[in-house]
Amino acid sequence: MVDSMGNKDSEKSKEALLDELNRARQNISTLEAKVAIMEKRLNQPAPDPKARKPREQLQSDIEFIADFDVVEARGIDMSDGGVCFEVERNLAFDMRFRLEGEVYEKRATLVWVKRLPEGNYRLGFEFVAEPPEGPEF
Repeated sequence: MVDSMGNKDSEKSKEALLDELNRARQNISTLEAKVAIMEKRLNQPAPDPKARKPREQLQSDIEFIADFDVVEARGIDMSDGGVCFEVERNLAFDMRFRLEGEVYEKRATLVWVKRLPEGNYRLGFEFVAEPPEGPEF
């Protein structure tokens, strides 16, 4: 074999060959460690897109405006106490709130509603991309 300097192995000293062998072994070890890290990353399950994102407290009044007029729904069931129905599209809202002195305007869709024991309601929204400019028809 010929090395990068053009020297044939048969012309190298034993010490030079051992040095070269040790460097090659170190390079192999480094590469094996990198491969192991990459394999570990590849074998990890993909993050769940529905996984709960970190929360931070928000002490702010929020204004929100629904941008729908009449929503068509399909009835699921009904009792003397209430009705359950299903809608085919997201219920989108525009909202504005202040956080640490800065005003935020966001668009979001309703993803859950919970009635609290004291009678209040808690609503969960998911932020979505801004709608296209101009009126929708």
